Amino acid sequence: MVIAANSHNPTILNADFLRHNGIVGGNWQPTEDCLTSPLFSRVAFNGGLEVQADPMRVKFEQTGDALVADSLVCASAAKGYLKTVPHVPYVATGVNVKCVLQNLPLHRVSGLFASSKDWTMFHSVVPRFELKAIYEMTGKSMTLDVQEQLSGTDRFTICRTNVHRQVDEENQQLRLNSMLTALDSWEIDLADARAVAQQYAPLALA
Repeated sequence: MVIAANSHNPTILNADFLRHNGIVGGNWQPTEDCLTSPLFSRVAFNGGLEVQADPMRVKFEQTGDALVADSLVCASAAKGYLKTVPHVPYVATGVNVKCVLQNLPLHRVSGLFASSKDWTMFHSVVPRFELKAIYEMTGKSMTLDVQEQLSGTDRFTICRTNVHRQVDEENQQLRLNSMLTALDSWEIDLADARAVAQQYAPLALA
């Protein structure tokens, strides 16, 4: 979950700031590799939540082996941050999803683009492929980036999806309200991000 602005102050980001203002639970314990500086700050908590800040964005990232919507705290933490720091000229929210598609080499998608596959090989070398799709939707845009990766002799595909909601109000209070409303749609945006990756998978296997 990303909240974008033109003038974030990374120096305010630390574990005590997040806990004292109720952005995260008061009993959440930070890891030892936290950093606070004028250009970049990072706070990681035991349990998988990490908050990063630079002058352009604050990112709330949660990782795990089996994350479900009920276990995600990124959206509530992002809303808590907005309410704690309401004066920043925010411009957009973003939901970013990364998933790994095992045993799904992206070079199989070449059949979608051309009946002749001669262009997919050069000097007997099969290239790694990247695919980018942009979906302009009502109130938001969604971008799907698909990249093939190599690990030894194994190929696998990583899907990265970004759902972007732009906020254009000039009035600061209206801008803040729009940001909070956009964050309220995080479950819809998360479902769309997952669905577009799942929709891609059977195409690549065709």
